[in-house]
Amino acid sequence: MANTYEITALKKGLDVLSLFSINQTQLTLKDIQELSGLNKSTAFRVVSTLEHEGYLQRDPVSKAYSPGLKVLQLGFSSIHSIELRKIARPFLEQLSKNTQETVSLCVLHDMNVIYVDRVRYQYFEDHSLGIGSVLPAHCTSMGHVMLAYLPEQELERKLSNYTLVKCYPDADNLDSLQETLQAIREIGYTYWLKELDMGIRAVAAPIWDSHAEVVAAINIVGSVRTITQERLETELTPLALDCSKAISRALGFAI
Repeated sequence: MANTYEITALKKGLDVLSLFSINQTQLTLKDIQELSGLNKSTAFRVVSTLEHEGYLQRDPVSKAYSPGLKVLQLGFSSIHSIELRKIARPFLEQLSKNTQETVSLCVLHDMNVIYVDRVRYQYFEDHSLGIGSVLPAHCTSMGHVMLAYLPEQELERKLSNYTLVKCYPDADNLDSLQETLQAIREIGYTYWLKELDMGIRAVAAPIWDSHAEVVAAINIVGSVRTITQERLETELTPLALDCSKAISRALGFAI
C-alpha cells in the first residue's frame, strides 16, 4: 500500500544512503545509479545534494563517495566527531607531511572503529577507506588501542557479547587479543602487520580528552615498501606518539 505522506525526493536520498554498509564503504556515482535504479540525472542530483549537505563525501583521488560527517553526527553525536576532527586535522596533516605516509583518525562505536578523518599520502595505493568507513575494532591497530583503554568491565561486556571475526590469522582468539590489549596498556601504543590488507605496516596511539579518557586513536600506515620494521620502531612510533599527545593536549588532557 502506497504511503500518501511519502516525500519522494527525501526517500530517494535515504535510499542512496542505505546503499552504504560495513562491506561497501565507498561507491561511485555509476555504482549508486545502478544499485538504486535511479536514472543518471536523478542520481547525480541526489548525490550532489547529499554531498552539499555533508551527508556524503567524495574522495578527491578515486572520486568515489562515502558517508560524510553529517551521518556520523546523526549516529554518534555523543562522540563529538566533528569537533574532534576540526581540532585534530592540522596535526594529522603535519604528521602526514613529515612522514610522507597516510595518517588516520578513528573513534570507537560498540566493537567497530569509524574513520573520522584520513590524510592520504599520494603514493599509498589504498583508496578503499575514507571518512565514515567502519571496520571491526579487533581487526585494526586503532581499534586495539581504543579497546585497550576501555574500563575493564565495559571491555569484558563488549567481548562477551561479540563474535571475533577472523580477519587475519588468530584474530578470533580471545586470549591472544587480551594479551595484545594488555601489552598496549603497558607501552601506550601498538604497531603490527595484522591490518585487514597484508603487506602494510602501521603504528597507532591513543587520543585522550580533558576527562582523561581515550576518545579516539590515530595511526600512521603505509606499504612495507616504504615502512621497514626499523623505521616503524625508531622513526614513526615517536612521531605518532608526539602527534597523539599534541592532539590530546588540544582537547584539554594534561600530560
